[in-house]
Amino acid sequence: MTTQTRYPITTISNISGGAVGIVIALVLVLTLAGGGGYFAYNKYYKKDPLRTKLSSIKTKAELIRFTHDRVSTALYNNMVLMDDIVVMMGKELDRLKRISKKFPNQRGIVDTQTKELGVARDRLAKILAGVTAKIEKMYVTWLVNRSEGGKLIRSQKGTLTRQLADAIRGEAVLISRIRTNPDATS
Repeated sequence: MTTQTRYPITTISNISGGAVGIVIALVLVLTLAGGGGYFAYNKYYKKDPLRTKLSSIKTKAELIRFTHDRVSTALYNNMVLMDDIVVMMGKELDRLKRISKKFPNQRGIVDTQTKELGVARDRLAKILAGVTAKIEKMYVTWLVNRSEGGKLIRSQKGTLTRQLADAIRGEAVLISRIRTNPDATS
């Protein structure tokens, strides 16, 4: 014997498409929220890895890390910036030498620029080498005696940071001329 139910099962049809519209709107909102989160993460929270190698001079990675972690992030940033500038000047010198070989009759034009750029690059490299030597002294002192190393760090970090910043500012005209030249990057 079969029992019949009072209320037959019927499917509810969605004639106007309201549920589909809600699902589509929900997917769009979630996509926008995810995209916004991804953008915010990459723009504000994602950090570049710490650069522990200088290209223009030979230094130990632990000195660069020590400068960033213990001495001053401003000093670290100035060291990295000055290293980038010295490398950029070296590439520009190579480019000027190629031009000089290509046009030997115009060597006088290129030689004045080459000399000026070479002197500036050597001056910046010498300053950077001097600062890294002082940082190495700080690091070794800090490894041997933390309190003496801390005193040395506190007494010299501002001076070293200003020394690098002043050197970069001193060559600002030359640096901007290289950066604004579209051929200099090749």
